[in-house]
Amino acid sequence: YVGSALGAVFAGDLFTLFFCLEIMSWAPFFLLLFRGTKKSRGAALRYIIWHHVSGLCVLAGILVHLNFTGSIEFTRMPWGWDMEHLGSILMLLGFLINSATVPFHSWLSDAYSEASPSGSIYMTAFTTKTAVFCMMTTFAGVELLMWLGVCSAMFAVFLAVLENDGRRLLSYHIISQVGYMTAGIGIGTEMAINGAASHAFCHIIYKALLYMGAGCVLYVVGTAKFHRLGGLYRYMPLAFWMTMIGAFSISGFPLFSGFVSKTMTIEASEVAHLPVIYLLLEGASIGTFLHTGLKLPW
Repeated sequence: YVGSALGAVFAGDLFTLFFCLEIMSWAPFFLLLFRGTKKSRGAALRYIIWHHVSGLCVLAGILVHLNFTGSIEFTRMPWGWDMEHLGSILMLLGFLINSATVPFHSWLSDAYSEASPSGSIYMTAFTTKTAVFCMMTTFAGVELLMWLGVCSAMFAVFLAVLENDGRRLLSYHIISQVGYMTAGIGIGTEMAINGAASHAFCHIIYKALLYMGAGCVLYVVGTAKFHRLGGLYRYMPLAFWMTMIGAFSISGFPLFSGFVSKTMTIEASEVAHLPVIYLLLEGASIGTFLHTGLKLPW
């Protein structure tokens, strides 16, 4: 899983990229199966179907792009809505599915919450961030991504309000935080791209920490359902405070990593004179604190 993600990042041509993305779609399938429950087997099947659809889109896009341009270089792609740019549209669709951007997000909350406690930590780090890297390389500055990213950031926050499962709540916040990265890629300025890259880096660290905290609860108690939990901080103080460090980071508190990367992306929207994008990203950040900073530890 790790090797295929690194292979995709270092790929120089589109066919190598596709090969690595396909390996990366199969590896988590087994991380889901290893949980050994009926729900995890169902989630594994749905996961592999989603990602094979994504792989077909990427492969079809590569072939169409090759037919029109004669190039398989993994670099910035031409963008448009006509038949000449059909290859770019199909590739972007595949990347959007892999990144769990709204409206292609349902596989993530379904799969990540059903993986084994340690397997889910790896899943938070690689699939969506590799897709973000792919979009950053190929489609920076495409305005569609800006709006899809903002929709993801806001929509997933509302879903987290209703959630009763700790790991599923954290999964919705992956969708929300990847929305920040996608929006930054769509804005396309130097600060926005730097913010998206920084946020991807920070997110890998603090989200792994949050999933470790939720995994500790699942391992010790046997469930992550909120209505069956309470008062665990007295018995698991180290896990609690480590989880709170992750919660402050994802909420963008000063002196924590998320404060730097989130602020870069939000500031980029302000500098680019996009007031609606700015307000929605700021609102999503407040919602993140309400759910991961307050609801989860409570």
